[in-house]
Amino acid sequence: MMTLIRKLFWVALFAVFTLGFVTLFDHGYTTTRQFTVDAKGEVNDLMTMVRPIKRGPDKSDQVP
Repeated sequence: MMTLIRKLFWVALFAVFTLGFVTLFDHGYTTTRQFTVDAKGEVNDLMTMVRPIKRGPDKSDQVP
């Protein structure tokens, strides 16, 4: 159980540092407020990539 918690901690830490690096690399650093705004933008971009695509009903099996 402790191994699982440790692995989850390292994965979460890796994700946080990756987000920080991507934000700094893409936007640079001007002020702390601007960094947080840019980080929120990066998180929103990530969430739009992760969200499932909404699809309509499948009509491929219907005979015309």
